[in-house]
Amino acid sequence: MNVIVVGCGRVGVELALSICRKHVVTVVDPKPLAFDRLGADFHGRAVRGDGLDKEALLRAGIENAEALAAVTNSDNVNVVVARITRDLFHIPRVIARVYNPRRALVYEKLGIQTVASSSWGAMRIEQYILNPGLESVFSAGNGEVQLYEIIIPQAWDGHPLGDLMPEHDAQAMAVVRSGKAKVPDRSFLLHAQDILHIGATGESITVLNQHLHAYGKE
Repeated sequence: MNVIVVGCGRVGVELALSICRKHVVTVVDPKPLAFDRLGADFHGRAVRGDGLDKEALLRAGIENAEALAAVTNSDNVNVVVARITRDLFHIPRVIARVYNPRRALVYEKLGIQTVASSSWGAMRIEQYILNPGLESVFSAGNGEVQLYEIIIPQAWDGHPLGDLMPEHDAQAMAVVRSGKAKVPDRSFLLHAQDILHIGATGESITVLNQHLHAYGKE
C-alpha cells in the first residue's frame, strides 16, 4: 500500500515508522529538521512542503496514494487536508487526527474519519481506575467500544454467562477453554480460568466488573 503521512510530529513519526515496515510511506512536513525524528530505521520518502499545498501533495505522490493520514498539530489543517485529498484526489482511505474531541462529531458529519487521541487516552485511564483487572485488547473508533479479555475467577465456576453479562451494550465474542474457542450464548456455563472476550462500552464494562466481583464478596 502507498501511504502519505502529513505531519512529522510524534504521532506522524510513530505512524510512519510502523507502516514503512510493510508499505510504501511518504512523510510531508514544512520543517526539514522535523525529518530528523524519523531516524535511520525509516525506509520511506520525506517531502518538504505544506500539506495544504497541492504541489507538495503531488510531489509526495498523492495521485498514486491509496491512503493518507493528516496528523499535524492543527485540527483545522488536518481536516482541510483530509477533505482536499478525499474530494480532489479521491483517496479511498483518509483519516484526520483531532486534538479537540468536541470537533470530531462535526468533522465526521462531513464524512471525514477522525481519531481523537485525547478521548481515547481518557477512556483508557478511566478503565484502569474504575475497572482494574479487565484488559482491553482492541479499541474501536475513539475508544467508545473496546474488546476486553477476562479470565474467569473461581467464584464464577459453574455460573451461566448470562448472569455475568450486562443486558445492554455488551456482547460476548468468544470464550477460550483448554486452547479451543467457541462463540457462547447466555446459557453457556463458565469454568474457572476460561478466557472470555467481550465487546463493550465503558459503561457496560463497569457493570460487568461489578458482577464479576459480586460473588467474591459474598
